[in-house]
This record gives sequence, structure tokens and C-alpha cells, in this order.
Amino acid sequence: MAGPRVTEPVLQAPDGHATGNGSRPKDVDPDAVRAQLEQILASAVLRNSRRNSQLLRHVVERVLAGRAEDLKERSIGIDVFGRPANYDTNTDHIVRSVAGEVRRRLAQYYMEPGHEAELRIDLQAGSYLPHFRWPAEKLTSSIAVAPPEAEPLPPPEKPAPASRRHGVRGLALLIPAALLAVAVLALVFTGRFFGPKTALERFWGPVFSTDSPIMLCVGGGGAAPAEPNDTMTVGEFDRQPSHRMHTSDALALAALTGLMQSSGKPYKMLNRASGTSFKDLQSGPFVLIGGLNNEWTMRLTGTLRFGFERTGSAARISDKQNPANTAWGFDFSAPLAQLNRDYAIISRVRDPKTEQTAVVVAGIGSWGTLAAGEFVSSPEHLKKLDAFAPRHWERNNVQVVIATDVIRGSCGPPVVLAVHFW
Repeated sequence: MAGPRVTEPVLQAPDGHATGNGSRPKDVDPDAVRAQLEQILASAVLRNSRRNSQLLRHVVERVLAGRAEDLKERSIGIDVFGRPANYDTNTDHIVRSVAGEVRRRLAQYYMEPGHEAELRIDLQAGSYLPHFRWPAEKLTSSIAVAPPEAEPLPPPEKPAPASRRHGVRGLALLIPAALLAVAVLALVFTGRFFGPKTALERFWGPVFSTDSPIMLCVGGGGAAPAEPNDTMTVGEFDRQPSHRMHTSDALALAALTGLMQSSGKPYKMLNRASGTSFKDLQSGPFVLIGGLNNEWTMRLTGTLRFGFERTGSAARISDKQNPANTAWGFDFSAPLAQLNRDYAIISRVRDPKTEQTAVVVAGIGSWGTLAAGEFVSSPEHLKKLDAFAPRHWERNNVQVVIATDVIRGSCGPPVVLAVHFW
């Protein structure tokens, strides 16, 4: 398997124009970038993760030094993680795995209150090259538009000769035809160049096409929280299972909110799955995060081709068109050392009950949910759907089954096992 495609340009000035080839953006001070980098590395999101911090510092410093050409997968593996010069990037995924983790942690950092107006350092999917940019609201407030200067009135024109007047009338007849031709060309080129081009745009188009906020519903830790009473202590209230969120679910949520922020789409985080009502899901498109721990995921996927089944301590993804397939599952009572793979369902469907577009990002275990979150927020991963999809698949419902390798409690890149369009 080839490594991810590295794209350029890599740097963005505040006006949104890329500067390319590792050059410094003219309006972003390198000292400000370094200060922001240190602040991110010192935050709770990254300070306890040595590998993630090493990779982020390395790529930022290389670009600021004008050495963006060094940021290839093999070079990073050698320089940052001490891999030998001839190591096999097809079997050793450390750079790709850590880069994906850095992307999620950066999204989580900027999602926290108080960081919205800070200089953004982004490591976009499919690239190891960072982008530096100020948030849009800062740009709007910093750009001053000078009022137009008054221009002197032109002197009155002399009447044109008769022959010229005939030429003007002829030109006046040609203008509407020319404008019509321009309009037709504009429609053609707008559809060609500004229509859905990437797989990410095709997947998220039905969700992003509405002005309503996108509802985000994360799986809960149990029943709805008990109502506070006079005998309940602060600790008892705080430790209720429904108040907890699995780290992998939180990272998947961070990846999705990062995608929505970068796309300029409003979103709203609902109370945990146990506190989300049917009415909540009718107010706009929604994303369900988590599988067995999210009752809304279980309800929605129960009517689709791919769904979840649980028998005792074992769970699997079922296929209604191939019921004999029992390979996509595992037993929760098995020793962790024996678990080498988790599975997940990704769905984007028009839900007839809520009459809204629903996206499901759900693993059997937490590793599957994390890999599914990476899949739907990555243009490179979503591009894999094109190999299975019919033309104009953005108009179809779609379900994807993925697998992720689990090694010592950490998951690898998502692998597509099955795709269904209808």
C-alpha cells in the first residue's frame, strides 16, 4: 500500500491564499507561529503525548526553516521516530498513525473554549505539511476598506456621427447575445469546477447543504443521570456513568467538529445519547457517534443492511444480505492481548422517521469508532469510496463497513471491507 499523497501548497496567509513550497506566509509572523506551537504543546491535549508532540514540533520547525521538501513519510520516520533508512512504510504505519492522532488532538485543542481567536496550526488530512492561518473572524475585524475617492464628472459627449450611431446600435444588439453566451459558459464551468469534486464533498454534501446546525450525538455511559436530591453528594452526581465519555468517542467528536469548523458549518452538541430526544433529531441533520453505547445508532442501523448484533458478551456487525457472515466481530470477555481487529459501520442515509440526513460513525468497540471518525473526516480515506460507487453517488444512501487493526490497545488506519449504495 502506498503512503498518503503529500499535497502542496502548505502555508496559508490570512487572506486564504497559499504561499506554496514551504515559504513563509507574508502575514504570519514565524515568532507568532512558534509561540502558538509552544502553547499547544503545553496544553493538556498534547503535553503528555511525546510522539505527537515530537511530530508536530518537527513539521512546524521544518516549514519555518524553509525545508518543507523534507516532510515525506520516510524522512519523518527516520528523523522523528528513529527508523532505519530502508524501513518499509507499507508495513510500518507509525508516521501515518501519529499524524492522524495529531490532527485529532489539534481539532480538540481548538474546540476548547478560549482558543477560537488564536492562530491556527492545522495538519490537513493527506499531508504532513502544516498550514498556519488566522481564524476568519480575526481577518474580518483586521481588514479596513478605504472609501472610494470622488471622481470628477466626465465632460459632456458630442453627438456621434450617424455611421457611428448605427455601429453602436449593432453593438447593442450583440451585447445581450454575448451576455447569454457568457452566462451559459458560467453555468457549465461552475458545475464543472465548483460542483462536488472531492469524495469528502460528495459524502458530506447532503449534510452541509442545509443552513440548520448539525446535531452531534455521542454515545452515553448508561441511563439518564439521576435527578439531584438533598442526600446526593457532589462526588456521587459527578461520577454517574452517564456523565462520562470514552476517550475514543471524544477524539472522533473532535475530528468531526474540526471538519465542520474548517468547512464553516454550524453544529450543536446534544446531551449524551440517553438524553437526546426524537424531537432533537428532527431539528436538522445529525451525526451519531458510537455503536453499542448509542441507542439512536442501534435504532437507525437496525433497519439497514449493516447493523449491530450482540449475543451475551460477543458482538458483531451483521449483513442482512449475507447472514452467514459472522467474521466481523469479537468477544468482549476475551483477553485484550488476543484482540487484533475492531470493526465499524459508517452510514449516510436519509432517515424517513426524522426526515433528516443522518450520518453514523460507530464501531463495535472504541477503536472502531475512532477509525470511523478518521475515515469520514479524511479526503484520502473517503476517496476509496469512488472505486465502489455508482455515478453521482452523492445522491445515494451509503453504508460502509471498515476494519482497523488493534495493536496493544491502539488502532491502525481504516480498511474498507464492504460498501452498499442505494
